[in-house]
Amino acid sequence: MYQLNVWIHILMATIWVGGLIYTSAIVIPFALSKQGEERQQIIRGMARRFRKLGWISIFVLILTGIGNLYFRVTPIRIEQLFNGEAFDPTKVDGFVAKWLAWKILFVFLMIALMLYHDITSLAAAKQHEGKPGNPPHNRAGSIAAALATLLAIAVLYISVRLVRG
Repeated sequence: MYQLNVWIHILMATIWVGGLIYTSAIVIPFALSKQGEERQQIIRGMARRFRKLGWISIFVLILTGIGNLYFRVTPIRIEQLFNGEAFDPTKVDGFVAKWLAWKILFVFLMIALMLYHDITSLAAAKQHEGKPGNPPHNRAGSIAAALATLLAIAVLYISVRLVRG
């Protein structure tokens, strides 16, 4: 069961982080080479397609992440996450206690940043809908998405540290 859970976790992380990197490295630069409404159609079209898959991936990542803790050779129970024992080196392996805290913190920050990005982007798009002229611009949301992408890469590194030491 542990291997299946880990495999699903890695698959969802690949979809999520790969989608973020693809968007920032390919979609956005390509869209920026276009003008006005064409640019917005590219960005909105890609966002609509990825948003649902991205949030499903995050949901599954959270579930499989909890499963990974439970199915480990030295399991961590969910109540230990909530009562703080999972981060106490006297209660669980000290290495795991330290790195797990960073991973969870970065995951929550990443989710908050992406939620902020999605909410502000959707609001900007709705405000601009049907209006000719300059397309909506969501600089704060774009910065949030960029920071979330960097955090996602950091989470991958921490995940490797947790598994491989």
